[in-house]
Amino acid sequence: MREKVFSLLKNQKKEQLVVYILLAALLVVLVWPVEKKNTSEDSVYEEAGGEQTETEEPDDQVTRMEETLTSALLNAEGVGRVQVVITLESTGRKIVEKDTPDSKSTQESVSGENTTQGSSESREETTVYERDGNGTEIPYVISEEYPAVRGVLVIAEGGDNPVIVKEIKEAVMALFQVDAHKIKVMKMK
Repeated sequence: MREKVFSLLKNQKKEQLVVYILLAALLVVLVWPVEKKNTSEDSVYEEAGGEQTETEEPDDQVTRMEETLTSALLNAEGVGRVQVVITLESTGRKIVEKDTPDSKSTQESVSGENTTQGSSESREETTVYERDGNGTEIPYVISEEYPAVRGVLVIAEGGDNPVIVKEIKEAVMALFQVDAHKIKVMKMK
């Protein structure tokens, strides 16, 4: 087999050999597996009525919120050991800057003694982008809305003390802007 390949290559012109080598190199490049790096610039934005939402894992947001509340309650007097469960109504979203140039036009038509005027307005929105250090264009975020909390469950050692329960509910209401009826405090066994 090897001898056949060498004899075939000997009979070829130099230009044909160069073409074959370049084709082989191109084939290797096309077949070579590529690993996609996950960077913050790779986040996907979805347009939704003048706003854009970044696709982010809701579980990460919930975990971060639960850890924040747990660490705060652990430092409160009388609460003791604590476990927190938070459910979200929706994920957070980022609102991007929109460029909205206005254009107005007025038309006037004359027919005999009657004059008719008409006007039209048009509005076109385009997303404003900024370039990062790599030259990648990403939407310019003007504000960020945190996810809405659906409910909070707090299981605490001090959950049988009405004063502690009231303080826990007030702390949750202050941190997450949740109504009191969406917060449940229970005694830990």
